[in-house]
Amino acid sequence: MQNNNISIADHNTCIADHNGSIASDNDVQSVRQANLQRLMKPRSMVFIGGSNLSLPIENTRRIGFDGEIWVVNPKHEQIAGIRCFRSVAELPGIPDAAFVAVNADATVQMVSELRAQGCAGVVCYAAGFAEVGNQHLQDALIDAAGEMALVGPNCYGLLNFMGGVALWPDRLYGNRPAGKGVAIISQSGNIALNLTMHDRSVPITHVISVGNQAVLGVGDYIEPLLQDEQVAAIGFYIEGLKDIEGFSRAALKALQKGVPLVVLKAGTSELGTQLTLSHTSSLAGSDDLYQAMFDRLGILRVDSLSQLLETLKVVALCEEPAGNRVGVLTCSGGDSALLADALDQYQLPLPPLNNAQQNALADWLPDFASLSNPLDYNTAIWGNLDACTEVFSTLMGGDYDNTLLALDFPKAGEATDTEWQVATDAMIAAHKRHGGTAAVISNLTELLPADARQRLADAGIAPLQGLQDGVAALAAYIRFSERRREVLAMDDNAQLLLRQGSLNAGSSAMLDEWASKQLMSSYRLPVPAGRLAQLDEVADVADAIGYPLVIKGVSDQLAHKTEAGAVALNIRSREDAINAATEMSRKLAAQGFDNVPMLLEPMFRDAVGELIIGLKRDEQFGLALIVGSGGILVNLMNDSQTLLLPTRPETVRQAVQSLRGYKLLQGYRGRPVADMDAIVDAVMAVADFAMEHWDSVLELDINPLMVGPQGQGAVAVDAMVRLNH
Repeated sequence: MQNNNISIADHNTCIADHNGSIASDNDVQSVRQANLQRLMKPRSMVFIGGSNLSLPIENTRRIGFDGEIWVVNPKHEQIAGIRCFRSVAELPGIPDAAFVAVNADATVQMVSELRAQGCAGVVCYAAGFAEVGNQHLQDALIDAAGEMALVGPNCYGLLNFMGGVALWPDRLYGNRPAGKGVAIISQSGNIALNLTMHDRSVPITHVISVGNQAVLGVGDYIEPLLQDEQVAAIGFYIEGLKDIEGFSRAALKALQKGVPLVVLKAGTSELGTQLTLSHTSSLAGSDDLYQAMFDRLGILRVDSLSQLLETLKVVALCEEPAGNRVGVLTCSGGDSALLADALDQYQLPLPPLNNAQQNALADWLPDFASLSNPLDYNTAIWGNLDACTEVFSTLMGGDYDNTLLALDFPKAGEATDTEWQVATDAMIAAHKRHGGTAAVISNLTELLPADARQRLADAGIAPLQGLQDGVAALAAYIRFSERRREVLAMDDNAQLLLRQGSLNAGSSAMLDEWASKQLMSSYRLPVPAGRLAQLDEVADVADAIGYPLVIKGVSDQLAHKTEAGAVALNIRSREDAINAATEMSRKLAAQGFDNVPMLLEPMFRDAVGELIIGLKRDEQFGLALIVGSGGILVNLMNDSQTLLLPTRPETVRQAVQSLRGYKLLQGYRGRPVADMDAIVDAVMAVADFAMEHWDSVLELDINPLMVGPQGQGAVAVDAMVRLNH
């Protein structure tokens, strides 16, 4: 069986040939983005369908659209009091936006006619496309749309409360916010509708139900929303993204501008993944890669719809946290304990009161009060506006970036809430003095009434409903602020942008260990100083290398050499080398591997630890980099970190330090400290190789990377590369 040494030059991607098509794609995208702006802020709208148009037309009127509204229906004289035109061609003008509510086949025809008339964008309400296997129909819809901005199909559509736009087929909830608010982008129409029905005092500016994302992906909507100064944050319900590269570009712009993206992602379970395919034809994708992207771009991930709303609330209403230090006010020891525990889950520090604070508080609180953080101001000052204001203000004036007040109102109609209103007023007054990120939080969701929430919101204080969701929301906003400062401090934060997954067409081939090591050595990955030898050359080559050494059989068909008997370790003499190579040759011949060359390498001595480095290919993300604990820890601990590409040395170092096996590299029980610089260099060598061969690498496995003591380097003692060519 012959050794298959493939030239890596055969796998290099030629970019120049595609310059023309890339430029063309960019032109279409630029026109489409301009059309999306018109769709989201239209001066004229046309509704196409039957009597089902009455509700969306009435919705549009209710939220104050002041432009032209037209209706197309060949069988009705009027719908919702508006004259019907028989066709798109008869319209008295060119519509900026269209809502198409006809069946799937007719939708394709209507979109084609709208494009011919110069319509900027269209919402396609109908289902029956790729989500049920009719990909040909969805492809026809894409062709019909051309450079138009097309939302859907299989979607609820678009709401813009600020502009009075309701391209929306169902009941309408919500009003124009008085100040800043949040936009919501959802792959589920029903979830989008449910979010508009919330009772949580979250001001909503836009709601976009994207459906199948046939033309516009989730990321396409971010940039026009960022241009609206009233959009303080963007929330998402997603099942999968079709344009990772475009989404990362828009997400980085949002991070730079200080507009948090808050994501609830479905499809983390096996069943959930299957359901996303049948829902909107979306690939849920590898959850660890999505999480890596969220962490990389400062995107806040939440676990529930309630947590999504609470997080959007705090980022819409509060100023961005300057740090992670939290001061807590309660009137109960139980509240203090619960909040302290909840904040500890997110490693948010509760700095103690300083001497000046303790002295000031002693003038207002009784002797039995515990002057600490959390501060239980107890019921001695309950209902006393002056006392509460001074106590709250004294705490806020301390060394804190964020302040939380625990407050559960009595149920409406069962008791007076005067004292609770006093606490609310005191919080507002104290916040007005000191500023900072501030929130009032109730233990139970339902115990913070709408009137109190509104007064707090108007004062720039977030009324958080539910202890766990509320603390999670504040912690998320703090994480966003920290990540944003990190990114803004980078010399080149464009390195955070991701590349779309792509792979050359062709057949795959695995390079044997020798070829894999020679290839990776050209990218500065340290490998042993080995030599290839035939069986009759082994003894002389072994003497030349020196002992102890390792002998391995080399073939591109030997993916699992140990199981095949193709590895001999700790060879200490010429005689041992001859015997080991002879026995190995016999075993391999019995398995159909004749005249397999042998790779002889010096044994790596005094290793402090072992790591694995790998590349795996994902349909959506392209290549991802895996770093993990090696040796027996690979299967025992499943201890690894996933990094998206491109990456940076600092990120690699942080990933290694986050491994559970990192303690073994840090001088565990008197062992030497591992050479961290050598580890980072080795991982970056693999990363550089991946970026240069993005379209051809299927898989790479360095297992193990043997790491020496500090200053003594690291060596890849085994390597496997699989390429498409």
